[in-house]
Amino acid sequence: MRRLKILVTVLAITASASVWAGSKVYTIHTNSFDCDFCVYDLEEKFLEMKGVKDFEVDIDGLLFVKTDGSVNLTEAYVKKMLLDNGFDFKGMTVKTNEQ
Repeated sequence: MRRLKILVTVLAITASASVWAGSKVYTIHTNSFDCDFCVYDLEEKFLEMKGVKDFEVDIDGLLFVKTDGSVNLTEAYVKKMLLDNGFDFKGMTVKTNEQ
């Protein structure tokens, strides 16, 4: 029984590591934020997307969207989302976590 528990634990760790191996972090540049509610609306919109796991904000106009790698945020999509919510789109970079 103990060996079975160890095997299940090892398999769970291996599976979770493979899911996060292809994760992506999108750094989105926009104008600085004056309103917490505006940022909250953006956060809700991003977190509603399948594959988006975390959303962080730097008050100077940086958004960090962390995904599990199953979603591909395009510049056109992000630009439209920002413009629809009253923000400028000043660029975006993507960092892939491939281990």
